[in-house]
Amino acid sequence: MLFFTSDLKDYHVHAADGEMGKVKDLYFDDNNWAIRYAVIDTRKWLPGRRVLLSPTSIITVNENEGHLEVKHDKDTIRNSPSIPEDQPMTQDMEDTLAGYYGWSRYWMGNLLWGPNVTPATDLDSNTENPQIFEEKLDEQKRYDLRSEDETNGFKVHADDGKIGTLTDMIFNSDNWKLQYMVARDSEAITEEAYYVFDLNNIESVDWFENDIYINTTLEKVKAGNVYETKQSIMASL
Repeated sequence: MLFFTSDLKDYHVHAADGEMGKVKDLYFDDNNWAIRYAVIDTRKWLPGRRVLLSPTSIITVNENEGHLEVKHDKDTIRNSPSIPEDQPMTQDMEDTLAGYYGWSRYWMGNLLWGPNVTPATDLDSNTENPQIFEEKLDEQKRYDLRSEDETNGFKVHADDGKIGTLTDMIFNSDNWKLQYMVARDSEAITEEAYYVFDLNNIESVDWFENDIYINTTLEKVKAGNVYETKQSIMASL
């Protein structure tokens, strides 16, 4: 099922034994554009902790009740390895978290989630498979993790000019892969106008200058679908 990433950050997060907070941010890798971690604001329940959960931990996205259901209980999350707030994620940190929770190591193997096409299968089911986990030790795919919060507002360009600014993204909850980006027209002043682009059409991203380049022209963009609201976008996909 498709969801806006912005909507996900309105969802409450339910551990196996009660509510634990809300989604504060999403980290995705800059190659496959797959969501790798949800950053959880645990509020008063676990103050001062940087809590990251892989989609491997998420049982379902409950659209009707507006929450994520997580398989772990609060004690498991409370006792998880500490991840410093002021440091970027490192390979060692990810390895430690994956080992503690039993998450699929998405960077090992040839599929979107390492040995799996979705994050639903735990690492434990594959740990005895030497073809997947021993042969791939020297072929680990390491990509930078990017913040969804920080990516919003990036300038979106066609081959011949600026289209607008990134205002949202759309992901598939089956595999947690980002599939579309939503750009607001930079020339729309009195009325809102949005364009939707398949992420497969991205030519390049300048992460330092905050620019995304799409393989298209302004003429094609203007001749395509224009949406007045983000709600109308989902109905068309």
